[in-house]
Amino acid sequence: FEFIYNYLYLVNLRANWDEVKRHAEKAPQPEARRYVLPLNIDKADTGKNLVTLPYTTATATLRSDETIWLEPEVIFSGPRHAFEFPQINYKKYSGKPYTYTYGLGLNHFVPDRLCKLNVKTKETWVWQEPDSYPSEPIFVSHPDALEEDDG
Repeated sequence: FEFIYNYLYLVNLRANWDEVKRHAEKAPQPEARRYVLPLNIDKADTGKNLVTLPYTTATATLRSDETIWLEPEVIFSGPRHAFEFPQINYKKYSGKPYTYTYGLGLNHFVPDRLCKLNVKTKETWVWQEPDSYPSEPIFVSHPDALEEDDG
């Protein structure tokens, strides 16, 4: 779908904004999904869900051919409301359990908001100002931070 690759060229945005939005409404709806990959697998668990985490509905099922079928949990989705370029507090939570992720919110494929998402409760906070078009977020922790999202 050529539109997806060309819509953000300034010449296209300036030409006919209503046409850009009309095409954007036909584009696929992005979602933020959580997949859980099991690390310890026992052949006796064939046919069972290997995910034991209490905060997710994602599943990983061992099949008889020794492959694992993954089903994601959708953690962010909404009509014309995408969540792109997710970031976390990598300095303290890289490779560790975390609660918050930050992303660039898109409306009709136009980046016009920043979003904060609690990946456990799916609660979302949005920052948006008229005529503002932020870039992808980068989390910068407060030097004396005590909480994960203090930054």
